[in-house]
Amino acid sequence: MTTINISLPKSMYEDAKKMLESKGYASISELVRDALRKTLYRKEELTVNGFTKEFEDEVLKAASEREEDDFVLETEEDINNYFRYLKLPSKKK
Repeated sequence: MTTINISLPKSMYEDAKKMLESKGYASISELVRDALRKTLYRKEELTVNGFTKEFEDEVLKAASEREEDDFVLETEEDINNYFRYLKLPSKKK
């Protein structure tokens, strides 16, 4: 990741802050990255999530790899049992 500084007219900065709320951006940086993606990469080259296909494939591959201590809740019953377990009071010694 590289950090840059930019200068904006005050009115543009204020408009960007308003857009954060209305469009659901978490930060000005996220808004700028999204605008750059749309400018740098042609629309047809981006996935529906706004990423290049190669980047999205890497993210999806990494997300699908299991960690050593991962466990999978495969059924609705598994999920319900897990949340019941979380609600159990801890046993005092």
